This record gives sequence, C-alpha cells and structure tokens, in this order.
Amino acid sequence: MEDASLLSTIFSFVSVFYGLLVPLLVLQAVALLFIPSLMKPGAQPSGVGAAIFSYLMESVGILLMTVGALPTVISVLAGVELSGTTYFTLLVLFAAGGLLFLWHDNRVREIEDASRAVPATIFMYMFKIMGFLIVFLWVLSLFTTLMQGIPTEQGWWILPLVMIVYGTLLTWCTHAETRSGTQSVFRSITTSSSSARKTKKAPLRKRASSSKGRKR
Repeated sequence: MEDASLLSTIFSFVSVFYGLLVPLLVLQAVALLFIPSLMKPGAQPSGVGAAIFSYLMESVGILLMTVGALPTVISVLAGVELSGTTYFTLLVLFAAGGLLFLWHDNRVREIEDASRAVPATIFMYMFKIMGFLIVFLWVLSLFTTLMQGIPTEQGWWILPLVMIVYGTLLTWCTHAETRSGTQSVFRSITTSSSSARKTKKAPLRKRASSSKGRKR
C-alpha cells in the first residue's frame, strides 16, 4: 500500500502538470533570451547559452547569499540570539552562494563580449529594478508607518532599515555596469542596421547611374 500511495503521489495530476509546465516555462524563457542575444553581431549560440547559464547561476548565488546574510544581520541588530546550528547553516548558505557567484562570474568573463552582451544587460537591469523596488516600497512603508505615529514596539526600525540598505546596495552595484552594457548593445544594433541600409542603397545608385548613361 505504501508503494501504491507513493506512485499515486508522484504520478498525480498536479505533479505531472507542474513537472511538465516548469521545464517548458524554463525552456521558453531561455529561448526568449536567445532571440535578442543572437541579434548581436558576432554572437555565437554556444557562447550565448554559456552566458545565460552563468548569469542564472549567479542569480542563484545572490539568492543564497541574501538568505544567509539578511536573517543574521537582523538578528544581530534586534539582539535576538539564534542557536549555533542556525548560525552555521546561514554561514554555509552564504559561503555556498558566494562561491557559486564568484565561480560563474569568473567563467562568464571568459566568454566573448558579443555573446554575453545582451544576457549581461538583462541580468544587471533585473537586479537594478529589484533594488529600486525594494528601496521604494520599504521607504513608502516606513513613511506610512510614521504618518500613523511612532511605533512603541522596540526595534521596529530594524527590518525597514536593513531592507533599504540592501536595496540601495543592489542598485549601487549595478549602476556602473548597466551604463556601459546598454550603450554597447544598442549602438551595435543601430550601427549594423545603418550599415545594412547603406549597402542596400549602394546598388540602387549604381543602377540609376547606369540607366542614365544608357539614356544619353
């Protein structure tokens, strides 16, 4: 009976539905990233795939570092003492995220610029938007809380302050990268399109001049 219940749980409608839906959504997202990336002149499909994979792993690393760092900082500021096992688990998560991020950051720098230009721009702007939204929403939440009066609860300011600093850090870290990355991508696309137009117009001019010579 236990084996039958296990098989029925694994092959239930919900499990099969999400087991098929999640890979299809991931495949669709990766395919949508491939389309603009391959529009970059000189981009190679293998390099684009490696860049997308590396930036996704960097995102996982940032997520692990966030999960390991934020609870530790909040507990220290709030004066809440966690158990040694909890601190060790958070430290392992932070270290694993840092190693994963640094490893794939080193790998993505070995990929040619044309292949990683678009994935890098999407990666940087994604975290820039996340940081801006975190700062904006927590500042708005803090403002509405203060409009109702200063809370009497001790340490009420710790979580908003930590989240605002975290969002500011995300926005600041992506500020310099997004400026250079977007310009290189869009300049290359516009220059390639303009050069293509010039090459198309050149034969037309030759044909027009040859037709004029024949008329004469």
